[in-house]
Amino acid sequence: MPLPTRRNLRALILLSFVLLTANLYVFFSRDWESSYVPESYATLYYPLDAPSLREWVVEKNNVLRLDLAWNKTPEQWQLLVDGKAAQTMPGTEPKLHIAGPIFDGSDSKPLDDFKHRYTLKPLPLGTGPDLNFTVNAIAAEFYRKNGMHFANDINLVLTDVPVGKFKRYPLSYWADDYHYVGAENLAAADRVVRDDMHITEADDTLTRIEKIMRYLSGKLADSGGVPKDDFRWMNPWLMCQEMINGTGKGWCTQNAQIYTFFANRAGIPTRFVFGANTQQDVIIYNGHSWAESWVKEQARWTYVDMTQSLFAVQDKHGALLNTADILNLCEHDAFDGITARVFKDWHWKDLPFEAKPLTPVVVPFSSVNWLAKQEYSRQAILKYRHPPNVEDIRGIYSMLLKDRTFAWTNFRRYLWDPTAAYSLLPTDGARTYRVRQSLFAGLVIALALLGIALGRK
Repeated sequence: MPLPTRRNLRALILLSFVLLTANLYVFFSRDWESSYVPESYATLYYPLDAPSLREWVVEKNNVLRLDLAWNKTPEQWQLLVDGKAAQTMPGTEPKLHIAGPIFDGSDSKPLDDFKHRYTLKPLPLGTGPDLNFTVNAIAAEFYRKNGMHFANDINLVLTDVPVGKFKRYPLSYWADDYHYVGAENLAAADRVVRDDMHITEADDTLTRIEKIMRYLSGKLADSGGVPKDDFRWMNPWLMCQEMINGTGKGWCTQNAQIYTFFANRAGIPTRFVFGANTQQDVIIYNGHSWAESWVKEQARWTYVDMTQSLFAVQDKHGALLNTADILNLCEHDAFDGITARVFKDWHWKDLPFEAKPLTPVVVPFSSVNWLAKQEYSRQAILKYRHPPNVEDIRGIYSMLLKDRTFAWTNFRRYLWDPTAAYSLLPTDGARTYRVRQSLFAGLVIALALLGIALGRK
């Protein structure tokens, strides 16, 4: 192969310089908290730890096989039809056996008569939740007799089980193990969980959340204020100690980080959530952070706002609501029957409800939702941070030299490990990453070619 010419070398050097300049410009001119990509509600709220369906597979003899997405495999499934035990089947092959077309040729028989209720129980009991389906089997003959032609019999399936082929994450994807905090600090935090919060193995999830909130509400009651720069990279255990001792102050971000830390240490998978707004499809800071905890008893994420000392927002049926649910309630001002638990000692001393000190009281969510209505507007972007739970860089780049975890996490998020986000409106996050990755890949290729050329020179 011919040796590289001076002209080619000059071109590679110029190209490398241009690409390096472009990469640096994009890095230093980006907006704070601009590292994110949009995800669907399903991806964010249906983890692999709870069963969902990729699709139904129709087999011979009117059998519907479930193609499950679940990180567990039961030993067996017990099938109940209309509440009566029908059969058991292997844990790897859950199926619904539909006993032939139910239509009997009578035009007068209403379709509701064709419905049957099916329940699949994973065994042994306690392995996971029951899967419930209503199947309405309709023969093609019904449509042909009424002037509409279908080639096959139809089984209409109604279910609350999520169905679809979408990206799923396990709970471990969201729950930080905080190894970077250090073994000594983690041991101290675990002693607080056990000895000061009095959390035990027998406590259900909401009881654990309540105990964490009670402890933090008491300890951090006088710690509100402007955080110092170091709190942007400091681990949550040290941050908490400074705020308790009066040597540091914190905003919602610090409160949410500290709650998230202790909740995960207490065995509750919990993630940090940040709220922002869009302006011309670009993210702008709007000033609030909170958390979501996984409540295994309901297999749902629940909204927890430490700054508001507010948790367990529930609908009129008792179902726990997550942040995206609340965003949609705010969109339609639909708060009838919605309740929340709050500690009056924190921000809610004037509420007309009686409560003992540091004891939560259930109140209408409409009486404590002013911040939610302000933050969760139609323009809101909700960002769901996965570990490590450190902040994104905010212009003070010397912070990258203070902590290895902080620096590496920010580099990863900037290029290939973006934070997931949810929004009602389009956002610019996906395009942002295509630009960053394209520029960086171009720089790497140009430098590689330049290195090869210089080596051959």
